[in-house]
Amino acid sequence: MGARKKINRAYFNGCTLVAGVIGALSGSWVVFGVALAAAVTLGMYSGDIRLSPRNRR
Repeated sequence: MGARKKINRAYFNGCTLVAGVIGALSGSWVVFGVALAAAVTLGMYSGDIRLSPRNRR
């Protein structure tokens, strides 16, 4: 497994952990799902989670 996949997995695990805490505090699976979707979307938008390799040129 490449470094990019390992970093993406670590970021996704972090997003899941944070969403799990938020969902547990609220006691709602819906809040967990929304928090997870928001965290992953923000991670992708900020460039922390990269789906494709960057151009090196």
